[in-house]
Formats: sequence, C-alpha cells, structure tokens
Amino acid sequence: MRLPTLAVGSAVAILALSGLAASTASATPATGTSRTEFVDGTLKPGMVRADGIKLKAKEDSTVRTFTLTYDVGGQSGWHEHPGIVIAVVKSGAVDRKLGCKRAERFTTGQAFTEVGPHLVSNPGGVPAVLEITAIFPTELTEEFRHDLEKPKCRSRS
Repeated sequence: MRLPTLAVGSAVAILALSGLAASTASATPATGTSRTEFVDGTLKPGMVRADGIKLKAKEDSTVRTFTLTYDVGGQSGWHEHPGIVIAVVKSGAVDRKLGCKRAERFTTGQAFTEVGPHLVSNPGGVPAVLEITAIFPTELTEEFRHDLEKPKCRSRS
C-alpha cells in the first residue's frame, strides 16, 4: 500500500517558489481578512509514519498555526506559500481556486491543502473561520506568502 507523503525540504521549496517570476506590481491583494498571531514551532528532520500517513522532512521545518477569518465577500488575493498549507474550515464556507481550474467549495468541518498558486474567497453570508497549519522549510520563514498576479486563463466559448 502506498502511503500519502508530506515532504518538506529544499526540493519542495524550489518547486513552491518556481512561479515567482510574476511581478507583484499588479498582484491581487487580500481584502476582508484578518488573522491571529502566528504560533511557530520547529520540526526536526526525519520521517514518521502512523495509520497510513507519512510525514518526511529533509531539513529543519517550521510548523506554523493561526486562525484566519474571511469577512463576507473577503478574499485572499492570488498568492502561494512555500511548503504545504492545510486549512480546516471551523465555520462558514470558502471557495478555493487553483490556477485556472474551477473553484471548489469547502464548508464547516472540511479540510483542504494549498499548494501552488491559489485564491480563497468567502462567497457566503457569514464570516468564514479557518484554522491553518503550514509546514515549510525554516529558511523560508520570512517568505511565507508571495502575492501573485491573477492567472491568465483562456475563456471558454
């Protein structure tokens, strides 16, 4: 049986940062969001396996947790993070859009990952609250979020 893998290290950081050629001059900023302070911890290199899940870190990694609230109509702006971000919807609902793909809705009790360029928004009538856990190379702690331009997608006729 093949286990799911969460890998954090230089190779992941390079892949996560590979789309940074976009200029931030026309980046899409977040609106209608607020967050609690970051709580950071250091995960030492190694691998753990339990119950069909595998976590592997090749170098020191930062584990960051915080609560993120999207007001009604709030949105993250297009952005990406190094490493892997896991979001759990504590209340409300959000739409997550990855690149030019169709948006996917997540509601209370559901979780999703953020890897690569994405946009999260609150289309509902109540604030949406997310609990966030991010795992990324410690050397990139100051580079946790990179604002991006909106992707250029072909319109469907």
